[in-house]
Amino acid sequence: MRILFTSNFYPPHDLGGWEQNCQEIVLCFQARGHACHVLTSRFGVDGSKQLETGVERTLHLQAGIHYYRPLDFFLRHPGQERANREALRQSIDAFQPDVIFIWGMWNLSLQVAYWAEQWLPGRVAYAVAGYWFMLPNPHVSYWQQPARRRVTGMLMAPARHLALRTLAQERAAYPLGLEHVACVSEYVRNKLSQAGALPHGARVIYNGIDPEPFLQAAAQCKADSGTLRLVYTGSLVAHKGVHTAIEALGLLRQRGRSDGIHLDVVGGGHPDYQAQLRQRIAELGLADWVTFSGRVLRSEIANVLADHDVFLFTSVYEEPIARSVMEAMAAGLAIVGTPVGGQPEIFEDGTNALVYPPDDASKLADCIEVLQHDPALRARLALAGQATVEKRFTLERMVDEMESWLEGIGG
Repeated sequence: MRILFTSNFYPPHDLGGWEQNCQEIVLCFQARGHACHVLTSRFGVDGSKQLETGVERTLHLQAGIHYYRPLDFFLRHPGQERANREALRQSIDAFQPDVIFIWGMWNLSLQVAYWAEQWLPGRVAYAVAGYWFMLPNPHVSYWQQPARRRVTGMLMAPARHLALRTLAQERAAYPLGLEHVACVSEYVRNKLSQAGALPHGARVIYNGIDPEPFLQAAAQCKADSGTLRLVYTGSLVAHKGVHTAIEALGLLRQRGRSDGIHLDVVGGGHPDYQAQLRQRIAELGLADWVTFSGRVLRSEIANVLADHDVFLFTSVYEEPIARSVMEAMAAGLAIVGTPVGGQPEIFEDGTNALVYPPDDASKLADCIEVLQHDPALRARLALAGQATVEKRFTLERMVDEMESWLEGIGG
């Protein structure tokens, strides 16, 4: 089978686990004898020609990752849409796929998916790990927001009207059929279905990880440092809720219970949010309790996780389902997390995780304190978490299900 993957991001120029998962699926399919080609965005590319076999980084994103430039909508948007259409057409003509597999669409124009459906009717599949069918794109989000100042709002009114009218016309002109959709969790499927965003329904294919590197790292003897080593891995953006962990440590310090606790924050994200986190750490006097480690190589994440005791999943938004939790479970960490989005499909409170309400720093502090003083509970949660991943959330199971599904579409 010949599969053309289309994604907004692709490693090494990625934002997180979903794009990394895409690369793993590509490699697994190739190992099973399928021909794969990836069409992705220019994100992370410096403009020079990239020498990558089977990967084209030619698509334009709709906006910058961190900041929006309104003039680009009027000066560059039409040309970028044409360029994206031409890039897709060239990839289809050159690769001759049996199926187009659309992986990630956030910040990528829906016109890419529309033309894929037009040019390969009935043979376009979507892997959905988010709510992009329902949410406004970056252009709409910017032009719909109110101006901070009245004068600015008056000056921008004509441009705002023109932009929103153009965007509405585009949305109506390029409707998606969405004939074949696989959602990453029951929660995502139910949310999209209830909103009427899935005209043909969808199946659920849980994502998964290769547990072996994490199990091997967990099997290495950990030196007992006498410190409860907490870790967060992922994007540093507000909806991921890392601020809740900082506030929880502040509460523990107020209670006189912070000795012997340390938090390692692994990842990168929006510079404004990172600055807010650092400022709050300074205000709470937590400089000795928190370390920012930045992004680490994918190959290092298993050892990074296994060097800690407790993984904090702090998301405050409807997380579709978190691969970072699966990795931490496989690496032998006790999990403390929020039951948002698809997470209840992984978490069993008190069995393989401790659960607290999103944005509730006090409850999170309570969970951390319990685990600090109950190493037996930490061990039980860790073992149950490993069993959860090995039984339900492996990459091999995910590949099996996707392979069977795609063969039914493109065969």
